[in-house]
Amino acid sequence: MTLKDVKQAAQENYVSVEHLKRYTTLGMASDQGKTSNMAGLAAMATLQGKSIPEVGTTTFRPPFVPIPLETYHGHHRGQQWAPLKRLPLEAKHREFGAAMGEYGGWLRPGWYGEGDPATEVAKEAKLARAAVGLFDGSPLGKIEVMGPDAEAFVNFVYYNTMRTLQPGRLRYGFMLRESGVVYDDGVLARLGPDHFMVSCSSSHVDGVRAHLEAWRQDGNDPDRIFVHDATQQWATLTVTGPRARAVLAKLETGMDLTAEAFPHMHVRDTTWRGMALRVARVSFSGDLSYEVSVQASAADDLWDALTEAGAEHGIAPVGLEAMLIMRAEKGYIIIGKDTDGETMPHDLGFNAPRLKKTAAYLGDRSLQTEVATSEGRKHLVGFSTEGEPLPTGAHVVSGGASQGYVTSSYLSPTLDTSIALGLVANGANRIGEAVQVWHLGKTYDARLCAPCVFDPEGKRLHA
Repeated sequence: MTLKDVKQAAQENYVSVEHLKRYTTLGMASDQGKTSNMAGLAAMATLQGKSIPEVGTTTFRPPFVPIPLETYHGHHRGQQWAPLKRLPLEAKHREFGAAMGEYGGWLRPGWYGEGDPATEVAKEAKLARAAVGLFDGSPLGKIEVMGPDAEAFVNFVYYNTMRTLQPGRLRYGFMLRESGVVYDDGVLARLGPDHFMVSCSSSHVDGVRAHLEAWRQDGNDPDRIFVHDATQQWATLTVTGPRARAVLAKLETGMDLTAEAFPHMHVRDTTWRGMALRVARVSFSGDLSYEVSVQASAADDLWDALTEAGAEHGIAPVGLEAMLIMRAEKGYIIIGKDTDGETMPHDLGFNAPRLKKTAAYLGDRSLQTEVATSEGRKHLVGFSTEGEPLPTGAHVVSGGASQGYVTSSYLSPTLDTSIALGLVANGANRIGEAVQVWHLGKTYDARLCAPCVFDPEGKRLHA
């Protein structure tokens, strides 16, 4: 409302301009083209054929003049609003020449060395496949769920059946929204009869904690279930590669690390140098791997010990970029990258709980809807192609229409070929089919394949 509008309203309602300005939130700002609730008051008076004083005015509260919205931001911006999370080993990573970058809200090593990034990343991936790599997995979620009703609770919030999980075991699973859409994935560890640990995606820790807390208070006795985020209390180093067992054996933890005594998807608690040490045999690389966790204050000691123990085995630090390539070779997904806002677990090849799980779980009814069971849903697939990697985001096209798109794409240094993952309509039933992939006016030839292209039999994983 401009000053001209104020004068016109004054004339129509037989009041002075000064009287109107006394009641407006604009004050002298009116002639700058600002707006206020004065226009509403004038309109109401006109509709009723009365003057503004007769209609009455609202009770004006600060601000009396327009204020830029930026003023209300206050400390809710930049690092003050979403502080970058830091690793206990940041100084150690920088000492080893890490290229640090933000990943999921954490400042983490992307790769090590000052050479060409692609070369350095490829070198790390090849080394981890041939010998042993040391990866900082501290940001992975470590959210404890405890209490008499903990078993029933985790069985409800997970798509997969978790009540049958035995102490000392791990199980991969999905958390769903009420819509049935995958919210997060990860590994659940059962540390005791009433004690579980949720290992969720690094970027989803805060969200998963809030998710668990919200459902803890919905239909449950909150005094029988407790949720505690211990992520930043533990430092976790992953030893991965065919020589990982030999390196870990030198820590002298007293554990039997043989494949028979400590199989894949098991977890053990022990002590090391007088402090608690937790070892989980779980892998994001698709190779023999151990996630070793100690209290955050002992992170440097553990790094030094593993580096020394692995010296004769060629151990070297591995950044997140190399790990991303290795997980794609194995067909492991990243939620939010290899999924979208419509992806359900059966689109990713996990159909059994939807068909067989009898206990109620979060999102169960949504998985039986017409949309969830329709044909043509986008399934997770791999892409086989020659030459340069497919562009991430490129669309699979047929008849001028998109049938899906590429979600992850890399040049695999292990296989010396391009690999990719994607979501394609009815893709699980089209394995082996030749497709065309389009991106920014350029067309690529590819063939749909299974997502896993590295060690599909799992021999290295279970070595």
